[in-house]
Parts: sequence; C-alpha cells; structure tokens
Amino acid sequence: MQFLILKNRLMKFLKSTLYILLPVLLLHSCRDYVEVEPVENNRVLKYTSDYRGLANNYSAITASGGIYLLANADVEFPVTYQNTVNTIWANSYTWQDRIYDPSQGDSDYIALYKAVYNSNVILDGVWSSEKGTDAEKKEIYAEAFVHRAFAYLQLVNTYGPQFDPASANSEKAVPLLLNPELFSSLERSTVGQVYDQILSDLKSALDNDIQDTPQYNVLPSKRAVYALLARTYLYMGSYQLSLDNAQKALEMQSGLIDLKTFASGNSYPVLTQNPEIIFSKTLLLTYKGAPLSNDLLNSFESNDLRYNYYTIDGANFSPRYTGRGFAIANYSPTTGINIGVSVPEMYLIAAECYARLGQTQKAVDNLNILRAKRYKSGTAYEVAAATPKEALDLALTERQKELIGRGFRWFDQRRLNLDPVYQKTYTRVFKTVTYTLEPNSDGYVFPINQNYIDLNPELGK
Repeated sequence: MQFLILKNRLMKFLKSTLYILLPVLLLHSCRDYVEVEPVENNRVLKYTSDYRGLANNYSAITASGGIYLLANADVEFPVTYQNTVNTIWANSYTWQDRIYDPSQGDSDYIALYKAVYNSNVILDGVWSSEKGTDAEKKEIYAEAFVHRAFAYLQLVNTYGPQFDPASANSEKAVPLLLNPELFSSLERSTVGQVYDQILSDLKSALDNDIQDTPQYNVLPSKRAVYALLARTYLYMGSYQLSLDNAQKALEMQSGLIDLKTFASGNSYPVLTQNPEIIFSKTLLLTYKGAPLSNDLLNSFESNDLRYNYYTIDGANFSPRYTGRGFAIANYSPTTGINIGVSVPEMYLIAAECYARLGQTQKAVDNLNILRAKRYKSGTAYEVAAATPKEALDLALTERQKELIGRGFRWFDQRRLNLDPVYQKTYTRVFKTVTYTLEPNSDGYVFPINQNYIDLNPELGK
C-alpha cells in the first residue's frame, strides 16, 4: 500500500524524468533477486548481497546513451536513407535545437540518470547493509563512484558546453545529483562543477582500494579508473595528466587483438571476452546501424584490416542502405557497441599527448604499436613524423579509424574547436535542405528535452 501511495505522489509531482520513475524502475528490475522493505515513504535495500545484485545489474549499468553518434562527422545519411529515419534521428543529424516531439522521451538522458540514481543508492546505503563484510561493502562502494563518474562524463559532454582550460567553465550543463533523494533540486550545475565531481568520484574509487582485476570487464577496476582519468583529462586539455593516467592503465592492461589472426568478422570476441576492453559501457542499441561517411571509409588504406572487420555492408541493417555501417555489434547478439575505455584508446591518448607535449617519436611509437595489429601480414604499417604537429595529425586521424562507429568523433570535434588550427565548419544536405554546424556553435550542445523543462522549470535555469 505504501508503494502505491509513493507512486501516486511521484506522478503528482511530475518529476518522472530523473529521480521519480527511476526508483520505481529500479525496484521493478531488481525485485526478483533483492529484498526490499518499506521505510516511511521509501523502499530500501537490506543486505549487502542486495547491493551487489544492484551493482551487477548489467542492463541498468551498461547502456550509456549515444545520440551524439548521429551528429558526428563519421555518419552520413544516403539520400534514399533519409526518407526512412524518424524525427529524432533527423533532428540529431541536422543539429536542431529541439530533438524530441512532445510525445517523446530522451532515452539517453533517462539511461544515464538511472545509472546515477543506482550509484547514489549504493553510495548512500551499502555501508549500513546487513550480512556483508567490510571488504565486500568497500568493493561495491568503490565501484559506484566509477559508474557515476562515467555517467556524468557522458552527460556533461552531451548536454553541456565543451570544457575550456582557458575559461572558468561557468556555463550551465546538467543537474549534479549526489544522493538518492526523490525530490532533489534539478537546477543545472556548471561544466566546471560537473568535471570537478567526475574527478572527485574517480579519485574516491582509488582511495577506497577499488579492485585491480574484476572477473568481467563490465565491472569497474583500478585500471578503468586510470583510463577514465586519461579520457577526462584529455577532454579537459590537461595533456600531461592524461598521459600519466593512460600509461598507468597500460601498465596494468596492454594486450591488443591481432586482426591478422581472424578468419572472418565472426571470429571477433564478444564484448565480455574482449581482451582490449578495460571497462565496458555500451551505446543504446537504437543507434546501431547508422551509415558511415564516405570520407571516413575512404581514409582506410587497402591493407588496413579494420575496414573489413570494423565495417559491414549496409544491407545487413534495417532499414537497408547503400554504403557501410559499424560491424562489430552484428557479429554476435551479445556484443554491443563499446564506448567504455579500452587499450587501443589508451595508446591513442598516449600518442596524442606525447605529440602535444613535443615528444614526436614517442607519439609515433604508440601509434605503431596499435597499427602493427591492424594491418595485413607483410604490408607496411608504420608511420613516421618529423614534427610534433605531424605526429598530432597522425594521432587524430588514427583515432577516427580505430574508434569508428562509437561517436567519439563528436567529442573530438567539440574539443578541437578550441584550437583555430583544427576548427572546421561542417555542412549536411538532408532532404534537399543544407544545414551548417559552425565551430563552438550551440549545435554542439544537445538540448535537454523541453518536456522535462516544462515539468521541472529549474532545468531551464
């Protein structure tokens, strides 16, 4: 009865977007294997094993948005394909200031804040749970910081302006919710505040002795923390710190898949068995199959195996199209599109940071370590550079090919806009209308769904 009363209150207050339906969804998804008891007007988990069950809830912790994939320069909709996409895809592809119709919800926003809510539930309650050792509680506690940090890194780079190391980063981004209270303020925090919290959470995971080697790559680890710090500092333009953490991650995990050893794409390992993945997070499946741009496809050399393993004919997707899409998620129904941190990304981050720090040869060395595993046997794979600028250009080009189909190009476009050398204006023709994306324009920030602002006016402040 108390649960029904709570549900009615939630509906009445209309905060269904963030911390309102999330508790209901959480209890619905976990009720088969966790014990919950009513306390006043809320429900709480009781045993440490309940919190471990929540922390291991694969579907609730891995999906991490991805609408930016449709907006990034790696995607190009063929003319005939344009008539098959829905309004969400069309609006995202053309960088509109309103993505969703009044009847639609933002699946990215909901999935990421659900991860935040689950993390906050754990952080708030695991230490007082019953029938668990302090070591078990500490492990779960440390993991929750990493999940929350990852969610906020996605959120701030989707719905907030780009972090600028030369500014105060005082622009509004997203709500920063740090406890599981149902009626928290949804006023948006600044870009700087969100990044401060991301760094604080990752450092808290280290301070709580997060495990070195989890059983599965969907669970956070120390190497994952270092890798996420490397990505975060890269987005912040703190290249020495980014490099330091990328190296720490590579010291703990550096194995690369040799594409020459595969008979076909179907030999590619599933996500949970992929030795390159340090920490697995996935795009929402709705973004699977977005057509890849001709410029990107044409950048692959004929002896680069990634073209055959990372891309696949558009006839394999629904709707079908002429061209190619990202292949890996098609090889196995258990393989999603990983946007978590990986060994290849760490080599690419190290290469870029070395180049930016003036160490040309070390930048090239890191690129060649990766490229050695990506080219046909007996063919030339090594690159060379005479200057840091040449090495940086090579590193950025290699990122596009290695991190293909994941939307990382969007985050690179955002941060490279801060450098006049790499700024670029993008244009697209969609149903005969030409759209333009200028450097640092509002089009680089996805709007928070107007439905949510209408229900929660503080989101618009």
